[in-house]
Amino acid sequence: MREYIPYGVGVASAVLVVLAGGRWFRRTAWRLGLIDGPRLRGVHAEPVAKSGGMAIVTALVASLLAQLVTARAMHLEGSYLNDINHLYLLLPALAIAGLGLMDDLRPLGAAAKLAVQAAAATVAWFLFFRIDHVNAAGLVQFSAGWLSLPLTVVFIVAVTNAFNMIDGVDGLCGGAAFIALLGIGGFSMLGGELRLELALPLGAAALAFLRFNLGKPKAFLGDSGSMLLGFLVATLSLRAVVRADGALDLVPLFLLLSLPVVDITTVFFRRILQGSSPLRADRGHIHHILLLLFDGNVTRTTATLLLMAAMGAAGAIWSGWEPMLAGAAITLPIGLYAAVYIAGGYASWGNLRNAGAASDAAQNLAARADDAGAESALADAKLLDWMRLTGVTAIALFSDEGKRVWSAGVPDADRDALDIPLYASGRVERGHLVLQGPGRAGAMAFAAHLLLPLYPAFMELLAIQTAEKAVEETRV
Repeated sequence: MREYIPYGVGVASAVLVVLAGGRWFRRTAWRLGLIDGPRLRGVHAEPVAKSGGMAIVTALVASLLAQLVTARAMHLEGSYLNDINHLYLLLPALAIAGLGLMDDLRPLGAAAKLAVQAAAATVAWFLFFRIDHVNAAGLVQFSAGWLSLPLTVVFIVAVTNAFNMIDGVDGLCGGAAFIALLGIGGFSMLGGELRLELALPLGAAALAFLRFNLGKPKAFLGDSGSMLLGFLVATLSLRAVVRADGALDLVPLFLLLSLPVVDITTVFFRRILQGSSPLRADRGHIHHILLLLFDGNVTRTTATLLLMAAMGAAGAIWSGWEPMLAGAAITLPIGLYAAVYIAGGYASWGNLRNAGAASDAAQNLAARADDAGAESALADAKLLDWMRLTGVTAIALFSDEGKRVWSAGVPDADRDALDIPLYASGRVERGHLVLQGPGRAGAMAFAAHLLLPLYPAFMELLAIQTAEKAVEETRV
């Protein structure tokens, strides 16, 4: 039991730094200008400090120092922290955190971020956090050979950005990182390689940060925090799931990272089908779908997705314990993720086939709204083309008082409709948009995503209605 004491000290140190230093980190973020203001794609009305990256970096460094001092005091130097590559991994990790910090201060271009991420991933490869020999559930085993470096770089960069992408609702990124790191720790112990110096404190820091990131958030992870977590989860997982014969086990690797991997994969291919850049942000992530299905309930959305991620991590350990169960372990989380996409209309071949044309129609209407005004754009025949392509039979715009401001199509009173709140300055509700189609209301989530370019036009109509109401009240 003595060899576990430094780990416990490290975890306690990480939690203490995050919890005790929370206010100081937030104040520092405000001084530096690390602020997340209200955005069209955001879900908050007030500016929030992006202090998560600073907190987690500080907690991780403090944890390692505490572990080293404890191990030295207990004379455990020979069997503790003897893999220097785990310490060297902090160098590219800090570079990723620095990249995120710069992006939090002033958004960087995709090319610059990808270049730094690829360089950090290359350093990780030289530190033997890599994909060399691969085993797929005992059915296929092969050597990556010269593809080892590009495969490793693509994997690490993809997972780093995947964690950044799921940082869209409170607690999701930090919670997913905690689950993955807990699974990495459990799997590494199962495999006989006790490499917990980074995984356990990092997971503890991510969990402790939820104290400030749930409910009414006081702090966000920011790009510095989410990309740091993604990078370290990706690299540490490559060492945790190595079999006794030295091969990387694909099934538990996927299961440990199932939520971010499923999200980035579906987003990548969906954007290509839609005719958009795979690097262009939108509201088509799995958490955005669930937000619509759950009527904007952030808590339910986060809890549901973290439960799915936990099932994946449990399945990873299960399949590591008994490889013959790999197929069963992977079926449940895949089925749950697929159910979300099906419920939101994102798995419909008809929707995906028409996504490009529908996106073009919405962009053209948005451009006309900028030139000629919202009323002119929403009276354009191209809107009927968009409705035909997306299967929407009726659209209506209502003010926050429930007054209908604009509509198109013929509604059916016997069918449910998808209600989409429209906000000014983040979460100040100004009205809501109602979409109706021939199927379930939830299936309109994909159409709501494709309609996003026109949301400013709807907000313009609501502003006009508000101004007219104010004039009438003045006359009275």
